[in-house]
Amino acid sequence: MTASDAPRRSFATLAVNASACGAIATALWLLPASVHIVQWSSTPTRLALLLPAWQFAAALVAALLAAIAVTWRSPASRHILAPFNFLWLWAIPYLPWLPDRWPLLLVLAGPLRWIVPSLIAAYLVSGTSVWSRVAARVVGVNRTTIFLVSFAVYATAGVAAIRAHGIGGDEPHYLVITESLLRDGDLKIENNHQQHDYRAFFAGDLRPDYMQRGQNGEIYSIHAPGLSVLVLPVYAVAGHYGVAVFISLLAALCVVAMVDLMRALAGAAAANVAWIAIAFTIPFVPHAWAIFPELPGALVVAWAVKWLFEREERSCTTWLLRGVILATLPWLHTKFSVFVAIFGAALALRLWPRIKTGILFLTPMALSGLAWLYSFYVIYGRFDPEAPYGAYTQLYVLTSNIPHGLLGLLFDQKFGLLCYSPIYLTVGAGAWQLSKRREHRFAVAVLGLVVGAYVISTARLYMFWGGSSAPARFFVPLVPCLAPFVAVAIAHARSVFARTAIALWIAIGLIPSVAAMIWPRDLLFFSDPHGHARWLELLQGSSPLASVVPIFTDPDWAAHVVSLAIWLVVLSVATLSAWLVTRGRSASTWRSLVVGLLTLLAGGAVVHARPSIRVREETARRGDIDVLTRFDGTRFRTLDYSRWSRVTPDRLSALTTLEESPSEDHDEYVAGPYTLPPGRYDAQVWFTGSGSREGNVTVRALSQAVFGEARGALTNPMTVPFTLPVTIGRVMVSVTDAHTASAVSRVVIVPR
Repeated sequence: MTASDAPRRSFATLAVNASACGAIATALWLLPASVHIVQWSSTPTRLALLLPAWQFAAALVAALLAAIAVTWRSPASRHILAPFNFLWLWAIPYLPWLPDRWPLLLVLAGPLRWIVPSLIAAYLVSGTSVWSRVAARVVGVNRTTIFLVSFAVYATAGVAAIRAHGIGGDEPHYLVITESLLRDGDLKIENNHQQHDYRAFFAGDLRPDYMQRGQNGEIYSIHAPGLSVLVLPVYAVAGHYGVAVFISLLAALCVVAMVDLMRALAGAAAANVAWIAIAFTIPFVPHAWAIFPELPGALVVAWAVKWLFEREERSCTTWLLRGVILATLPWLHTKFSVFVAIFGAALALRLWPRIKTGILFLTPMALSGLAWLYSFYVIYGRFDPEAPYGAYTQLYVLTSNIPHGLLGLLFDQKFGLLCYSPIYLTVGAGAWQLSKRREHRFAVAVLGLVVGAYVISTARLYMFWGGSSAPARFFVPLVPCLAPFVAVAIAHARSVFARTAIALWIAIGLIPSVAAMIWPRDLLFFSDPHGHARWLELLQGSSPLASVVPIFTDPDWAAHVVSLAIWLVVLSVATLSAWLVTRGRSASTWRSLVVGLLTLLAGGAVVHARPSIRVREETARRGDIDVLTRFDGTRFRTLDYSRWSRVTPDRLSALTTLEESPSEDHDEYVAGPYTLPPGRYDAQVWFTGSGSREGNVTVRALSQAVFGEARGALTNPMTVPFTLPVTIGRVMVSVTDAHTASAVSRVVIVPR
């Protein structure tokens, strides 16, 4: 370096440091800020709640002085501060034009913005010995530690979840069967519901879950009794908390079985990485402690997969025991009979020509299968596993549902496997690598058959999401079948691009699972089947992200196929961009990761620049409520981007007014529900025509708390003032008289 180069290098270092310090100062200033779309017709109307401008100016001056001091004291500081320039991404949602053109960029003003500092921190740590030590600890964990850690995490999270929100979905119905066995020694549950025997584990009223009475007129649950029998001793001693801990124990045993096989096929390092990628992500979490048959079924499947790859000779007694274990599967759930048929046949072929051993192995399954079919005959008068469901299977379990089911099982934003755990995208690569080994081709083919048969069978069910359950519940028993392929794919990931993709997919899987375990009260695992995913609603900020990601639980699911195709194109372009970066001489994991993520963000924003009217109205309505909730005139300055000035009180009231055409609900019209912050409001109900009307207009919550009401003669519009002392969820405006309700044209809520 010549003497003339030194000033230029010093100036470049100062420029980089000054920009980085400015980014840090801007991010700190924007930390409490927010920006919201409050109206959206042709272009969005945005309001930003910002700290005073003088604080921003002071922060920038301090940043410049800090940059000068750091550059003077440490010329090498450029390499440390340079990554902080990415914090300028936080400012994008607050720019005057860009977010109006591409509103999806507003995700950078919500919780998703924390990805930026997280990546910066990870980048800085990756070059230190800390990262190496952590990586060495992970790949060096032994199977005992894996079991103990897994069990501790599952049991702790399970107990915390029950304390936070109790048990739900089908869980109490399995325990009602256990109660019936414990109290009455039978499977007839009607008296147990009448006696409220479920109150020990369920606070509300629980109706019997059945579709057809038995031939003796008694009610039997549609749920198989296997799980209820399995947990009976534990429940008798420790109640439903004990059952959750027992399920956690089974989950930890399942994890150990998977890790043993993954180590044999892919090595300890890849197996341990796969352990983290699988055991602490969806679908294994939260089903590792949920009272469903999927996890006990997964344990049996995990053992069966191990036996399939096993090369050692085993005794006749061992194979007899294995047959008994497989024979339990149909008693856990009818759909598990697929596993019995395929694993039973495949393992019997493995035993050839050991005919005696094969007969011993198959006999328990044959006897169990006959007893299983006979149980339906005894109860319902038919040798038919579908008998408990009556006509339901004829209406909702159809071959024509397979396209819908496959799309939902994989890509639905609330329940799709790949939306939560993209690490399973490696299954194809792992299966290809494993099939190259001659001694494993038979096992790979069997697992492919198992996965295909089970997924197709499950996809026939219209309600692929399984009712009130966590994401990808039906995939839980398949996890042991997929785990070996994931581990082998990780072991063969040697390129920069492959390692980057796998690291990103693991992180995407871990983040929602860990967050849901830490904050169980937020119910991040459980979304309304006909709404948006809770985790997307949490991450989207003021953007329309949750509204533009495909949903396949709605009756008009086919309309979302185009949306899915668009997102797949965007993801493909982002992947291609990340791959091209790794082809250069300066290829690095971080450069590939940053380019891929930025391309994904930009591509998603561009293709969703003009969403549907429904999405725009939904986003603006959410923005109105968010502004009302966050507004604090003593702290924030409210910037109106459409006028590029501070908003006036009248303008703020006009922009945050909520308006909609009410929806019909039997003999009344209802607008809402809304989640409204404390304050004074006017509810205005407008009618068509000019005639006089009689009726009731009520502002209430779903809990039947009434906040405002008008009775008798109604004007047009009818204004009902109401006050909320605290934030109230599910506020509705209803008109209860059928004749008057038919004349309602719109409902407006004006904040005062």
